[in-house]
Amino acid sequence: MILILFLLISITAFCQTPQTFQGTKIAAPECYATLPVRLPVSMAGGFGEIRPNHFHSGLDQRTGGKEGERVYAPNDGYVSRINISAWGGGKVLYITHPDGYRTVYMHLSQFCGEIGQFVNDYQYNNHVYAFDVELPKDSIRVTKGQLVALTGNTGGSAGPHLHYEIRLAENDQPINPLLFGIPYNDLIAPTIAGIKLYPADAGTTLDGKNKTLTFLAKQLPMYDTIDVSGRFYTGIYTYDQHEPGSRNKNGIHRIDIFVDDSLFYVYTIPTFVFDETRAINAIIDYPHYQRTREYYIITRHLRGDRNNFSTAYRDGGYICFNDTLIHKIQYRSSDHKGNYAQQTLYLRSTPQGKQAQNATPPSISATGDPITYFKHFRLRQDNFSVSIPPYTVYDNDHLSYRRSKDPLSLTDRHHIGLVRNPLPPHQSFDLWIDLPDGIDQNLLDKLTVVCINGNNVSALPTTIQDTCLHAVSRSFGSFAIRIDTVAPTVKPLNFSSGKTLKAGKITVKIDDNLTGIVSYDCFINGQWHVAEHDGKTSTLTVDASHLRKGQNTVTFRVADAVGNTTQKNWKINR
Repeated sequence: MILILFLLISITAFCQTPQTFQGTKIAAPECYATLPVRLPVSMAGGFGEIRPNHFHSGLDQRTGGKEGERVYAPNDGYVSRINISAWGGGKVLYITHPDGYRTVYMHLSQFCGEIGQFVNDYQYNNHVYAFDVELPKDSIRVTKGQLVALTGNTGGSAGPHLHYEIRLAENDQPINPLLFGIPYNDLIAPTIAGIKLYPADAGTTLDGKNKTLTFLAKQLPMYDTIDVSGRFYTGIYTYDQHEPGSRNKNGIHRIDIFVDDSLFYVYTIPTFVFDETRAINAIIDYPHYQRTREYYIITRHLRGDRNNFSTAYRDGGYICFNDTLIHKIQYRSSDHKGNYAQQTLYLRSTPQGKQAQNATPPSISATGDPITYFKHFRLRQDNFSVSIPPYTVYDNDHLSYRRSKDPLSLTDRHHIGLVRNPLPPHQSFDLWIDLPDGIDQNLLDKLTVVCINGNNVSALPTTIQDTCLHAVSRSFGSFAIRIDTVAPTVKPLNFSSGKTLKAGKITVKIDDNLTGIVSYDCFINGQWHVAEHDGKTSTLTVDASHLRKGQNTVTFRVADAVGNTTQKNWKINR
């Protein structure tokens, strides 16, 4: 709640037009009350939506399924950062404004004017496509209404749109742009798709069983009164749709849960800090989300979760009735326009609740090494070591360890994971695996630590330290050392050597078997040219206008993270 109060004070200091947020009048600057594209407001994604390991930090404005819509600066300011990547936000522009705000624009197809010239010069001077650079204040100034970019579909975008953010400039804290008065139509109430009750202890029973009880929306009217005994918590799966016929399941502005007409739990995200965004994993039913991508937001609060967007007003989000009465739990889901949906469950309490309180969690044995959420944890087992900083896990737990054979690796697999709450770590941790005996010293630079989760194998940032490999991971799982001596592949998609190119671009597909592609270059007749990398399609694209009439020699050189390199040459006629 301190974070929300800080937001209200900050916005009030800069603004003049009154708005209402959670019953409090704040002010919003007029210049941010419109989107930076001249299109009807149509949101494919909202602020604070739940995404894998993070919250969505802006609004996704539809662009009619096409690229190239003009993007205008909402206020005077200067370009403070430009980030170009094959992943994430793709081509990203940051503009810092004198009133204390910063606006961010992602998935762009093109930068315009002086900004575009800066990007072109930087890429050619440094022989890179992807880069992330902060610019000195006022080195590129922009004015209100100036054309700064064109919309696109770069990076991790699933379709053409503009991702737009408003942040506090001093700490890059994103704020819901709708708080600034952006007008849009929404007459559709949110949907409550499901409700769950979760047993918290071994003695808890819900409808006679010690297992999670799920009520889907269509089933809710069928239930009368449910017998409960012992301590439990609850969760709700709810989403919003701003427009009729939309298939997008957008995030919710606010969830209120009442127990016997008393406010028990609130969830709302007017703002957040990026360091805490992974805490989303602690406030959803994470195992269910992994299986279905349905996000049940749960009331249980874990002690190592320091987020500011969910509040359980008593008992850590747990419910326990120590009587024989009938109780009511009411769920309310609201959007930013005040439309809301509501569901009610009636529960009959039984006397066993008092006996079950403070019992152990259901059906979980405490095996492994104890880990305290606010303390540093270290483990050395066999040829494996791990160091986990404080507040990496969300509550006291046990870290399990085992090893197994792996015919695809140079070492055994070392498995680590949490026992009670198998959630992803909140932050990165360090691990070390001893080098196998007899390893060829000439191959040391080809070794990498991999994290294995099911069929997913990902190479981790790895360095050699004495007689071991050191790696940094943001996931628990299985770890081993593998060797990568296979160079990336480069295949032409729209041309053949010795033939005439008819397309306006030269496109090749690139791929790597393990450690991933980290550098790529294109040379046309010996001259370096920008090759645009699209991570979604694993392609490099070069503008064919760089070809001269007649025959040209086109070279692509691609390298992976351990230095394996492929170079391919083609003769292309123009």
